[in-house]
Amino acid sequence: MFDFLLPNKKDLEALFRALAGNPLLAALLLTSPIEAFKFLGIVPKFLGALLPTAGEDAQLAQSLVQALREGRTTLERPQVIRPLAIAEPPISVVRPIDLAVAPAVTLAISKATLQHALQLYERSNFEGREFVFPAQSWLEIATRGESIGLDLANDHAHIIARLQGTMAFKLAGMQFDLKSQRVSFPIELSVHAALVVESENRLFLRVTNGEVSIASTPLPARIANDLVAQITATIHSIPLVQVPTSFEIPGDPPAALALRLANIGIDPEGLTLAFQVDE
Repeated sequence: MFDFLLPNKKDLEALFRALAGNPLLAALLLTSPIEAFKFLGIVPKFLGALLPTAGEDAQLAQSLVQALREGRTTLERPQVIRPLAIAEPPISVVRPIDLAVAPAVTLAISKATLQHALQLYERSNFEGREFVFPAQSWLEIATRGESIGLDLANDHAHIIARLQGTMAFKLAGMQFDLKSQRVSFPIELSVHAALVVESENRLFLRVTNGEVSIASTPLPARIANDLVAQITATIHSIPLVQVPTSFEIPGDPPAALALRLANIGIDPEGLTLAFQVDE
């Protein structure tokens, strides 16, 4: 049993190893510090500074404790945050392809090409970006953006945002620097997105109202809602490709046919843009 009434470096290093070895333990410390210390058998000197578990986090804390007792490092289901309020509505949502209407022209865009577009956006707008959150006086929390991915299914698209979270203790009067001891843990958000076309005929992934799933490390409601709001504001609208508006047929003279994007098909392999010809 650790005894934080008389803290020593060995006990604290054991605590950091335990936190680093299981992201669910880090999640429990964020969600319910009291339950985390009980699980570890720790009597912290600063127990009076710990707030009781917030009512909205009580069930999450119970799920985390149960999973830890079972020796698991992940929950059976991701944490779901709802609703997600987006003030700006989509400009032009393109519906799935109507197979009964044969398109005049189709353009297939592979998932790899779409992921390349996301990586270009990620490098300038997400990678390395830090999001800091208010926390208890003895703990500071931050997350840093790592990557943006794309998950496609039939008629559905999700943006996968991956971040690395860190927590650090900040206790006054300790015999050594606790702030130098940081615990890292992964965070992964899955955000529903629609395909929209804006006025200059550019195709975007646009975050829409709906659920956001948090995998890897669930978070207390206050931090989760704050993180979701910050992340969705950052990745709210991601440009993908320029949509063609004409199609040239060689000849003397050549003929230029005006194209109108009718709809978009989504499947696990990528997108299919279907066009009709405007006479």
